[in-house]
Amino acid sequence: MKIKLKETVKQLFNYLKFKKLDENISEKIKTGILKENRKKLIIYIVGMPITVLILYFYFIGRDRYFVRSDIVVRSASGASSNIGLNSLLGTGNQGSIEDARFLRTYLESPQVLEDLEDVYDFKKAYKRRGIDLYAGIKSNINKEKKYNFFRKQIDITLNESSGIISIRSLGFTPEASFFLNNFLIKQSEIFVNKLNQDIYKRQLKFVDDEVLIQEDRLKKAAQNLSKFQRSNMILNAQVEGQFSSEFIGALEAELVKLKVDLAGLTRKFVNLKAPEIIEVKNQIFELENQINIERDLLVSPEGKNFSEKISKMNELEASLKFARDLYKTALTASERTRVDSLQQQRFTAILSKPQKPDSPWQYWRHKGFFASLASFLVSFGLIKFLIGMSDSHRN
Repeated sequence: MKIKLKETVKQLFNYLKFKKLDENISEKIKTGILKENRKKLIIYIVGMPITVLILYFYFIGRDRYFVRSDIVVRSASGASSNIGLNSLLGTGNQGSIEDARFLRTYLESPQVLEDLEDVYDFKKAYKRRGIDLYAGIKSNINKEKKYNFFRKQIDITLNESSGIISIRSLGFTPEASFFLNNFLIKQSEIFVNKLNQDIYKRQLKFVDDEVLIQEDRLKKAAQNLSKFQRSNMILNAQVEGQFSSEFIGALEAELVKLKVDLAGLTRKFVNLKAPEIIEVKNQIFELENQINIERDLLVSPEGKNFSEKISKMNELEASLKFARDLYKTALTASERTRVDSLQQQRFTAILSKPQKPDSPWQYWRHKGFFASLASFLVSFGLIKFLIGMSDSHRN
């Protein structure tokens, strides 16, 4: 009985031992299968997107054609001194940097796209074609999306130190990219010319208006002086007043001479009523009356009133002289502004002309592939890290 019990226990022990061994082997097999399947899954997850990226960027994606040109905004005054490459590219261009910023903003504006569509079928040139469903625009695209697409086809950069504006354009055909780049250069010239004309017109309008104002003021001052001369029948009150003063002086000199003669006659004749003495006295009396009349006419308001006339004429002549000086100053300022405006005019100089491309631009393929691949690998690594953290936390 005891022997049978021992054999039974031994058989049970061996069974449990082999069962545990079989379970361990089975677990190992399952773990190996899972690991192998996981590797295959990872290879599939990583390999499929990379394959898709390679297929799109190197086989499916439409060719792009790249055109570049370089221009600079210069002023006439800047170009007139130190003409040379250093002046063209150096610090002599600092005064035009602000205009170059305005130009860059303008070239990236929706207005340029509207002007382009007036002379070029932008939708037809950049519409989707072939098996590449990503590149290009739809036929029923709205204005906002069309403008955003247009912005992606051009790149306007400004070198702040030299003022050079680089214009880059992309197209699905050589003709499209070349036409777009040339159009942007022409729009740059039109914008700069219009900016020159607006500034030139505003400056000249101001100085020309000032010249007209001063000319009208001069005419009024001359008319006032002429009117005063006609109403008083006098050309120069000061000169005529001087003549009147000289005339009174001559009469006074004659009066002194007659008084001297009268004194001599008085000593010569005993009778003071002698005809000779009476005649001289009458002459003295008449001469004194005439002197008093002339003096009264010289200063009396009812007479010639030369003092007031001289004062008024001096005032009118001073006003005329002042108006004439202002008119001369306005004319000088007008001419100086005209010359300065011509010197400050801006123009665009083409440093590098656009060239029609002969072959597609391949850089976008490499750049797009590696950028997309890097984004995918980073995303995949981040997701794998999060899943690993979740599994670790769950275990």
